[in-house]
Amino acid sequence: MEFSFGMPVRVTRLGVYNGHQGEGQFDKFRRIRSGRVVYPDGTEFPFWLRDEKGEQIIECPGKPYKSLRIVVDTVFPEGAPLARMKLAVSEIKLYLTLMSLPDGAPAGADFTPGPPPVDTVNPVPDEIKELLRTFYVLQTSLDEDYAQLFAPHVRDRFDFQFEVFKEMQRQRGTYRVLRTAMVDPSGLGFELVYLDKDVAEVRVFGSYRVQVANLDENLTEDSVFVLMKGTEGWKILELDGQEDLF
Repeated sequence: MEFSFGMPVRVTRLGVYNGHQGEGQFDKFRRIRSGRVVYPDGTEFPFWLRDEKGEQIIECPGKPYKSLRIVVDTVFPEGAPLARMKLAVSEIKLYLTLMSLPDGAPAGADFTPGPPPVDTVNPVPDEIKELLRTFYVLQTSLDEDYAQLFAPHVRDRFDFQFEVFKEMQRQRGTYRVLRTAMVDPSGLGFELVYLDKDVAEVRVFGSYRVQVANLDENLTEDSVFVLMKGTEGWKILELDGQEDLF
């Protein structure tokens, strides 16, 4: 979707009404799961949406441009034949400002997207959110306690995969560097897909900041975790969206 203007305008927010908002139509069309806002100078930043009706806000840097483009990367639901399900977006609002950017405000390539919108109706339990934030910290820094995040009966499988991955980093000469990585998972959002007593399915989406050696970068993420609650509390049972890790 491309928007063009007669003069440069400062778009500070986009309000997206995802999918077909008509009565009984929402599940008949695909909806945006994640995408990018792209500007004429090549600057772009990612965004993520929840699979729900109503307006969802995307924060923008507010730098003046004469056009912007919204590129869709992934959709809800995945795997549905295109012939049967087309993508729908009911409405997009452009929130503009006539004010100049304040001194020191990020713009363009320096802009860091805020965390994804929070679902206040079906919140993810705090214990699960803390577990999943820890997952990204321990995974990135190759921490020895990584396997303890998983349920006991799947722990050996994930521990073996992780040991193979660490050996790959040793051979590449990056193991010691990654062990010093500083990870900030505060940019991650959480969406409760399913919860029934001791089993939960949670989508983790957004970005997390990694600082290691000369690298300081926000890495994007959009994965779904299956968790179970046992005698050790909530632990990870399965995860997708991580196929390229090992």
